[in-house]
Parts: sequence; structure tokens; C-alpha cells
Amino acid sequence: MSVRKFLDLSTGHLSQHDREQLTAMLTEQPPYASSSSMTGERGWLIYVSTDPDPAHWSEIPALVAILARARELDCDYVLLDADGPVDETLPFLDED
Repeated sequence: MSVRKFLDLSTGHLSQHDREQLTAMLTEQPPYASSSSMTGERGWLIYVSTDPDPAHWSEIPALVAILARARELDCDYVLLDADGPVDETLPFLDED
């Protein structure tokens, strides 16, 4: 049996522009659409690579920081949810 950890965070850690960028990137052709991630009505579930490609999410620096935080906490996934909790170590924009 395998059990994996995920970091549950508010989408407020991403700016509105970053959220739009992330949605657009995940609906495009590979490499983003083929990455281990899911887009939902209220957020995203994103795989946390242990050996990240620096260019993969470079257009969304806040997401790069979130994924680095998840690696620090030994998480395999990040769940960015509109109702998720805030991590005080990351910038929180709360533009809604």
C-alpha cells in the first residue's frame, strides 16, 4: 500500500493573473497538459516533482515557490483550493 502526502493551500497564494495562466497552461498541449495535474472548478491538484525542470512552471513564479514549499514538507502533490488554508511562509494575495 502506498500513502502520499499533499499540501492543501488556498488559491489566494496565486494572483488572478497566475490563476488564469495556470488554467490556460493546463489546457494547452504538452508538456503542461500532460503533467500530473488536474484542473477543477475551485482549484488545481498538481504533482510535485522531486527533480523539477526550472523552466516548467517559470511563467508562474508563485507556483514555483509553492512547489518548493511542498518539497520542503515532503509532499507529493499540492492542492490549491479556493477554500484551502493559508501558509504563513508564502505570500498571500487574496484578490477575491
